[in-house]
Amino acid sequence: MYKKGLDFDQEVRRILSNQGYVRRSQLIQKLKNKHRGDSGYSEKSINRKLDSMVNRGIVSKLKGDALKEAGITDDDGRSSYFTLKKSDDIRRHIDSVIANISSDNPIKQKMALKELERYEKHCLLNPVQLDILIAQLDTEDIDLIDNILRIVYTYIEKKEIEPYNRQEVIKMLRSLLNKYPKPLPHGYKNLRTHFIYLLGHYNDYAVIERLKKDAEELDNLHEILHDYESNYTAFVIEEHREELYEFEEKLRLEGMEEPAQFIAQTRVTAMIHLEMYDDPFKKNNAAVRDF
Repeated sequence: MYKKGLDFDQEVRRILSNQGYVRRSQLIQKLKNKHRGDSGYSEKSINRKLDSMVNRGIVSKLKGDALKEAGITDDDGRSSYFTLKKSDDIRRHIDSVIANISSDNPIKQKMALKELERYEKHCLLNPVQLDILIAQLDTEDIDLIDNILRIVYTYIEKKEIEPYNRQEVIKMLRSLLNKYPKPLPHGYKNLRTHFIYLLGHYNDYAVIERLKKDAEELDNLHEILHDYESNYTAFVIEEHREELYEFEEKLRLEGMEEPAQFIAQTRVTAMIHLEMYDDPFKKNNAAVRDF
């Protein structure tokens, strides 16, 4: 029985460590699904064990105002969440550190960003805190922009936590893409990609504007195809199918074959991501295996 109890504690610790905060009902369902048929994993048993972990000071239960303080938005209003107890102490530390993001001192700012990344697995930023990061993107310090954007991108892409002020994010990303419209040197090669991916995530027309300007203004277009080859950009590209078809036609009529092919390829890739078009590479690989 002791061993089973220890295994349960360790499994819950691991889940909360990876996800930060988990709604009680979701945590229970996750454990039930994984341990179908195992003794000690009925809903009643799981609830009892979770309450025991709270009483032993291993996890904290958040509800009501505590959810708001942690930056958790819950439409239900009655749900409770679990987080590791140590996360409470870490969160207090991160709350004090994040104030330095707004500092005029670049050393303080960059130290604070490193600290946020250091504790990324143990304490999640909330949407309002992400807004604080977004506000600091209005700077000439490209290294700071790169560091902030990497964190914001990770939260949106991996953790599915969005900044609170959506319009401000879009406005800032548009401004940055206009400021850095061309691929940057090696050390910052992912920066423009992140601008475009995130604008695609928000289904913003700036992606289409940049795509067309790239086709007309940039050389070596094959080197920037990856900026538009993602699930992020797929929907907005396919949504503007008529505009891009007519633009490709215009380019071909003007004898601009490489730019026209660049537009065509980004459209096909978008359709592949949306499962509207078969991936020819997969078909060829399958044919080789069959042979």
